[in-house]
Amino acid sequence: MQDLQKKYLNSWAIGSVGGGASEAFMSMFLLYFYNQVLGLNPFLCGLGIALSLFVDAFSDPMIGGLSDRTRSRFGRRIPYMFMGLFGFALGIFLLFNVRIGDTQLGLFLQLLLFIIITRISSTMFFIPRASLGVEMIKGYEQRNLLHARDNNFGILGTVIFYSAIAIIFGNNWNRETGYEAVSLLVIGLFLATSIFSVFKLRNIESLFEKTSIEDKTQHIGVLKGLTLLWKNDSWRNLIIGTSLFGIVGSLSSVFSIYMINFFWLWLPNEFTLILALSIPGAMIAALSANKLLENRDKKKTVLLLTCILISIGPSLTILRILDIKFETEILPEVGLGIYSLLFIIVALHSSFMAGVRVINGIVFSSMFSDVVEDHQKKTYSRSEGLIISVNGLSGKILGGVGILLSGTLLSLVGFGEDGSIEDKREAVTSLAIFSTALLFVIAPISLFFISKYKINKSIHEDNLHELGYETGRVEI
Repeated sequence: MQDLQKKYLNSWAIGSVGGGASEAFMSMFLLYFYNQVLGLNPFLCGLGIALSLFVDAFSDPMIGGLSDRTRSRFGRRIPYMFMGLFGFALGIFLLFNVRIGDTQLGLFLQLLLFIIITRISSTMFFIPRASLGVEMIKGYEQRNLLHARDNNFGILGTVIFYSAIAIIFGNNWNRETGYEAVSLLVIGLFLATSIFSVFKLRNIESLFEKTSIEDKTQHIGVLKGLTLLWKNDSWRNLIIGTSLFGIVGSLSSVFSIYMINFFWLWLPNEFTLILALSIPGAMIAALSANKLLENRDKKKTVLLLTCILISIGPSLTILRILDIKFETEILPEVGLGIYSLLFIIVALHSSFMAGVRVINGIVFSSMFSDVVEDHQKKTYSRSEGLIISVNGLSGKILGGVGILLSGTLLSLVGFGEDGSIEDKREAVTSLAIFSTALLFVIAPISLFFISKYKINKSIHEDNLHELGYETGRVEI
């Protein structure tokens, strides 16, 4: 297993370079582009994206479960990855470069059609890809290494993306040609890294360890698989806990560009410099994650890191809200650019929080991965695709609710009209208050469910041993 890990881990992880860039581009700019640049009503923007998420949520387990039961000369995953990567690239191109019409109905139908194409293709590539990684590396702590390496390459992709928007947008977030140029760069990066990864991994599945027990994967359909998965206590509690955060996460993603522009008053080049300064924190965390997490219980680590994220993450936003509402001067003045004290404070805060988020994301992914063998022991089914796809199902549904709520809120506070800059700043302040309050309502509920996760290192290694794998006994 160690030879397999050394030879193919980077070939697998490099696919996250284009994936990281495309995810950052889509989550940050899609709604803003259609609303503020093309002029689509924000409610219709939110509705289109939400509907695509609902479609995607139910197509995910179909594709994931189908890949589990597929047999081909290239294995279970590679054929789907190959088809999905071209569809995903096409979808991004259509979203930012093709116009069906300039009417509200035309823009809405365009957004809905193109985003569905993009999301289904994304599922076809990323779920089989994630399944391939989880099947390749099975050890409890080695799974941390798997997801840490994936994060490293994903961060590289976001660095390239943020550098591009700093150069291309300059001081104007609303240039349509800028979005077209960035989309082409993201597409090129995604295709180059993904095609390379798929080619290098085309024969890897024949090298995987095989279980010594009966394999019933072919005989368990998607619906039965979902029923059996729901009976797994660790998975059920973990998915409920993380999915609730999906509402807040979707709000934060949609509102981010509005917050940057109207709440913090950062210009594109100023904001991207802050992101650049936060990258070292993320990189250090990702590079040292495997060592930091060695011999640590994953559940306890996640609970601690999530509490840090909840308590420190929104702190600057809260202080800024207090300054606006009560005319205090807790934080330095906004709008003074990169030579202000506020810039230094925000950059340091961003760097620290980026590091915490990276390690927390690695452990969460590793916890979900460990459910695979726990589920296999109980059902005799090796179902990475189904499990990974369903991990995102409820999150996408609730995330869709969050995005629909975002569009509704943006419409209610006036972003569907040509309001003044001051009106928009006041509106975004209201949105910041709402999303921050929602975080503190949802967080305790989410943490309660996450605390019910049961799989630790001893249980995971026992699962591997009972299944006949040698991987669980290998030390890193």
